[in-house]
Amino acid sequence: MHTSGNTFNENGHIVVMSFFKYPNKQRIWGMKQMALMHPRVKRREGLIFYKLLGTGGGFGYSHKPDFNTYALLTVWKSYIQAREFESDSDVMADYRNHADEVYSIIMQPVKSKGTWSGKNPFEPQIDIQKEDPVVVLTRATLKLRFVPYFWRRVSGVSKAHEGLNELLFSKGVGERPWVEQATFSIWKSVTQMEQFAHGEGGKHAEAVYTTRKYSGFKEDLYARFKPIETTGTWKQADPLGEYLKNYNATNKSVIN
Repeated sequence: MHTSGNTFNENGHIVVMSFFKYPNKQRIWGMKQMALMHPRVKRREGLIFYKLLGTGGGFGYSHKPDFNTYALLTVWKSYIQAREFESDSDVMADYRNHADEVYSIIMQPVKSKGTWSGKNPFEPQIDIQKEDPVVVLTRATLKLRFVPYFWRRVSGVSKAHEGLNELLFSKGVGERPWVEQATFSIWKSVTQMEQFAHGEGGKHAEAVYTTRKYSGFKEDLYARFKPIETTGTWKQADPLGEYLKNYNATNKSVIN
């Protein structure tokens, strides 16, 4: 586990995104949990909001599903409750027993605009500096008539993400393929993320702007988070955790 050296609001809400990578022989089990895991997750004390999510292939946005990878997004009243679920719950133990890899990013909301299932679950809890690492979540529910338009214009975004030095991690997630979609990405700094968003990454921003202009979204949300710590691995590494470790050392941060 790697921890951010920067302080966070210990009394504030905590968000966790966990990814589960299954071997082929376990991917049916993983798919079934999209329905079966709801009662086991929702009864947890301190849980504010959660989503069981499928994922897309490729590095970011992709119209092709990844049937070997699923995700769980949770929002908690406190850091202690989030860590107890992550480290001690039977839910996470079951996921780990079936998956090849489980990778969790623990974070705190910095800003959020829009709604998800009629609410905004990411109430800002802390500030962030331009040079700090940042996690970004963009999600939307598309009206059916705008699905072809939107996907034609963002089809190249996944390729645009590949090989970017400033991007540590990116994965498309969603509740329903093509209609309810989100992108989860981790950047080395707010500045680098914003430079990409207004430069080569403009295809996605343009598609979002035009779709919103013509009321193509039933619902959409944009949120930024400050990463606190990570657990597990992704592709046998910890892309954010290793960067946090080096970032903290370089900036002489004090680890909590």
